[in-house]
Amino acid sequence: MLYSNLQIADCIKMIIMILLHYKKICDKIRLNLTESWCIFIALNAWSSSQRVAYLRMLIYWVNVKFQFCEHFIKFTSLNIEHINYQLMMKLMKILKNYVIKNKLFKIVINNASNNSILKEKLEKIMSRCKFWWDRTQNFINCLTYIINFMIQDFIQALESKTIADNVIAQLKNE
Repeated sequence: MLYSNLQIADCIKMIIMILLHYKKICDKIRLNLTESWCIFIALNAWSSSQRVAYLRMLIYWVNVKFQFCEHFIKFTSLNIEHINYQLMMKLMKILKNYVIKNKLFKIVINNASNNSILKEKLEKIMSRCKFWWDRTQNFINCLTYIINFMIQDFIQALESKTIADNVIAQLKNE
């Protein structure tokens, strides 16, 4: 026998303590969110080189004392074939579990190509739940991604200018 009953019992006890602590944290956040009026959710989904998709979710809000608060909600892997459906289901579960559907102000997303489908599906689901949600106004593309694309374009332009300058210099020398 690899582990004694005492070791197994200690592990189970530790897991229960962690889960109870996590539940207390979630309950405290849930209470804090019910008292807030402006909630943002940040979604960041990506795929690894091994074709495994991941999702990270964060929640941001302004509490009744006008303090900016944030909490890490979820990090999970996704099935790459049905990524839009899974993103939608995970997001809806968070909205339901934290009772924040009516307080959700904006969702910040990365620039993944599947996000247009996510926006469209969320708008349809929210309207079925009798909650107005406009995909053109309630999503924000992550500024970090936008700046990254701008810098990449700038560097590419510099590199192409350098190449063009080299070609012109070679032509002048000939």
